[in-house]
Amino acid sequence: NFLITSYVIYTFPPKTKNIYISHDIYDTPMAKTEVEKKIFIELSKIDYIFVSSEIARNYFKNGFSENLINKSKLNAKIINTGYLKLDHVYKKLKKIKDKENSILIAPTSSKYYPNANLSKKLDKIISFLIKKKLKVIFRPHPLDLTPKGEMKLTYSLIKKFKENDNFKFDLSTSYIKSYKKSKMLITDFSGTAYTYAFSNEKPVIFYSSLNKLSFEKKLKKLYYFKDRKNVGYIVNNINDLYNKIIKIYKNKNILRTKIKNLRKKRIKYFNNSLRMTKNTIKKII
Repeated sequence: NFLITSYVIYTFPPKTKNIYISHDIYDTPMAKTEVEKKIFIELSKIDYIFVSSEIARNYFKNGFSENLINKSKLNAKIINTGYLKLDHVYKKLKKIKDKENSILIAPTSSKYYPNANLSKKLDKIISFLIKKKLKVIFRPHPLDLTPKGEMKLTYSLIKKFKENDNFKFDLSTSYIKSYKKSKMLITDFSGTAYTYAFSNEKPVIFYSSLNKLSFEKKLKKLYYFKDRKNVGYIVNNINDLYNKIIKIYKNKNILRTKIKNLRKKRIKYFNNSLRMTKNTIKKII
């Protein structure tokens, strides 16, 4: 009677109620504007969309409002049920005892806003951190392990640094061990930023070119970008990156408190999403 999916799908079994569980923790842009429009049109046909937060709920509401010409065709009901993935990762991390001695680098897909993402800076950043005798874990975006992304770039970086004792790469399907082994995350504008901060209670450094004109103006209005300083720091050059790494070592307890406060403010059903999801499905039945 129900089809539950975390993927955007375009064909449904007949006479089913369809539930899409969004995998985003924030109002992280799903794709470039022209692609995002098509996604919203398809999502409008689904019966229910379960989202992680009120920020995500408003993101979907605004997306439908901006992209659907005929609003009467909007079928989807958007419900905040909490974030299943966040709760799952949070509980798993508590059980792992690995040493936390590395810096995790996890960028967004290399072909997504290529003039603003980390792809062109990864070689320089990894080289710099290794020279500073810092341990690095590189976890490429899943798309960059496929022909749809930049496989050549990913494997050239791995080949270049794999013999260095301070460099590790993570191509596994689960990022939980890399989360646990790291003291902080470096990313650009990947959705993993807030999943990392809220599950791990550790800071994020956003290496970002947001201040350049490579980003659309509307993206600056998203909470993803507004909240960045509440979970870490924003940098746009190597020297500032190193300064912020040192600052994190000195202020880790202060940053942890800020992260926990923001999580409490943004994720209404933190550590309670399974019960909320189950109860919501019961009500639908």
